[in-house]
Amino acid sequence: MKIKILLILLPCILVFQKCGFAQAEENEKFYLSLNEADSATIASMINLSTRLYRNEPEKALSLTSKALELATANQNVFLQSRAHSITGVILKNQGKFAEALSSHYKSKEINDSLNLLRALASNYNDIGIIYKTMGEFDIALESYLKSNAICVEIGLDRGTIMSFNNIGTIYEAKNNSEKAIYYYNLAYEKAVESEILDAQAIALNNLGEIYATEGDGKTAQDFFRRTLAIDQKTNDKVGSSYSILNLAGTFIGQKAWDSALFYYDKAEQLARELEANQLLIHVYHGKTKVMEDQGEFEKALEMNRLAEAFKDSLYNETRTQQLAEAEARYEAKKKDQEIALLEQDRMLKDITIKQHYAERIALVSLIVLGALIIWYLFKRNKARQNELFSRKLIKQKELNLKTIVETQETERKRIAKDLHDGIGQTLSGIRLAMESLSLNLKYNLPEESEQIKTLTQHIDGACKEVRAISHQMMPRILQEDGMIPAIEDMLEKSFKYSSITYQYEHFGIDKRFSENVEVSLYRIAQELINNIIKHSGANRVHVQLFRLKKMLVLLIEDNGSGFEFEKQKNKGIGLMNITSRVETVHGEFNLEPSPDSGTLATIRIPIV
Repeated sequence: MKIKILLILLPCILVFQKCGFAQAEENEKFYLSLNEADSATIASMINLSTRLYRNEPEKALSLTSKALELATANQNVFLQSRAHSITGVILKNQGKFAEALSSHYKSKEINDSLNLLRALASNYNDIGIIYKTMGEFDIALESYLKSNAICVEIGLDRGTIMSFNNIGTIYEAKNNSEKAIYYYNLAYEKAVESEILDAQAIALNNLGEIYATEGDGKTAQDFFRRTLAIDQKTNDKVGSSYSILNLAGTFIGQKAWDSALFYYDKAEQLARELEANQLLIHVYHGKTKVMEDQGEFEKALEMNRLAEAFKDSLYNETRTQQLAEAEARYEAKKKDQEIALLEQDRMLKDITIKQHYAERIALVSLIVLGALIIWYLFKRNKARQNELFSRKLIKQKELNLKTIVETQETERKRIAKDLHDGIGQTLSGIRLAMESLSLNLKYNLPEESEQIKTLTQHIDGACKEVRAISHQMMPRILQEDGMIPAIEDMLEKSFKYSSITYQYEHFGIDKRFSENVEVSLYRIAQELINNIIKHSGANRVHVQLFRLKKMLVLLIEDNGSGFEFEKQKNKGIGLMNITSRVETVHGEFNLEPSPDSGTLATIRIPIV
């Protein structure tokens, strides 16, 4: 089955080589020359590597190494995971299994930390393939089962089907036909349920092969015919060729020579239409077997000669291409050597000139050296003093900022408490008294009762406003439940009466942090959301809060009109407050354009 899939993909790869080789080579040189790049460029590098890894693994490996370097510099862990994953595939194809496993496990560790289930399913599948290739069937089976469990959990139909097939291949390799057939049937049933035709063909073909191996030709034929029907329905001519070849092989086992030759003739016709010499090799080898079994040795010899002729043709075609590539590499290397020799001659001449020049200035250098040493010692001492002063100044600034912020929060708490427990309670008492007075006057002085009732409603509105101000200054939910529900409550209330839709996600946070960190992060989020509502013109906001190793990260992205942080950071009080709060917790604050042409705010705060 693996051979069948590979050959289906092969024509596409060859077309890409002919049409896009020059452009791919130009892109590769450009990418490898980069010292820095954005996420989109790095993703393009990984995509190009994915297209090249089968036919040009060394180029693909260079690209993924560079992409990994740039992604690490950008701290983009998602792209790091992708680079590790494709690196593992390339190394596996080169037979470097230990290194391949190391790359896949690095990718898995990142995806696990980010809870990216689809990527984790792929990781476990790739790890299973390597262990299966190494003959470690039990470990491979464990990986395939984990991949299958994730695919089932997230409803990934194709992944579920392929993992069932992979599990079946393990049991088939362990000579446990019963379980192999069980999992192949599971794969087929799921493929039918999901209406995925190519996956149905794969499962049916696997079942046919296992019955053919056990000598049950009739059952195998039934599966191969069903596979052929799907191949014809999807117009998969290469797949149809292999299904017909498989059918022909079952008839050889039953000594039904005419039927075998009938199907070999059909396979030959398709192979010639496709100009696929690899398929013709299988056709003529099969016909050789039929002729030998019938005792027609002269015809068998003729068929065998045809098979070997096509085999040699395929070999020569591949060899010619390899020789051309080798010659191109040799010419390029030769040219590089000539350039290196010319450069070496130029360098020798430059060295001779510089040597004479150096002798002339040596005496002057000795005189100047003493003065430079004295000047250096003086400047170093002064620099140390300046550095010590700067450190003390920075420390004092941090203490002042921390004191200001703590004082602000203390005052917020006090005012909030006074509003809630003082003015709020007083207004509530007045409201109750006014309601009682309104009831008493309802029958004797109805007009005055209605006026008092109106005043009561105004007082009730004032109570609610005082309560809202109190909660905004120091939300009780922040103190009692923590920043995750507090931010969610703030978002709901902020966007409740606006046309802005929002999405709030958080993961990796399973405990409370210090009050300073939680309050600072809440206030920063509150200020950013207020800025979006007032100034951005956005209609969609995405908020993410997560823990990444020893860093607490808050991302707030909108699709508004954008914002130039460097020009505005010293003009707005809100941004100055955000900057001050970030500094008090030794964090980082960054604003940049988002992929949706709005603004992406990133806050990183170190945590223990």
